[in-house]
Amino acid sequence: MNALLPYAQVSASEGTGSAPGFDPLLLIMIAILVIFMVLTFRRGKKLRDEQSKARGGAVVGAQVVTAGGMVGTVVSRDEEAQRVTLEFSSGDRVDFLIGAIQQVVEPAATTED
Repeated sequence: MNALLPYAQVSASEGTGSAPGFDPLLLIMIAILVIFMVLTFRRGKKLRDEQSKARGGAVVGAQVVTAGGMVGTVVSRDEEAQRVTLEFSSGDRVDFLIGAIQQVVEPAATTED
C-alpha cells in the first residue's frame, strides 16, 4: 500500500500544475473565429451600403427592381410615408415601401443639355 502512495501523489501534482502549457490549437481556432467575424461584418456593411445607394437612386423616372424581383419605373416618391409608386409595362401602378427597392436598373434621365 505504501508503494502506491508516492505514485498517486506524483500523478495528482502533474495534472494540476500551476503553469499550464501553451495550446497553439486554441490560438489558431480563435484567429479563425476573428477572421470569420471580420469578413461577415464587412460583407454586411457592403450590402447595406448598396441597398442605401439603391434607395437613394429610386427617384421619379428611374427603373428599379424590388425585393420580390419586380421591375418597374418610379412614377412618384413620398418621403414622409416612405413609399414609392411603380408603374409596370402593363400600365399597372403599385405602391411599395422604399425599403423594398433592391437595385436601380436604369437611372432617371437627366435634363442636362
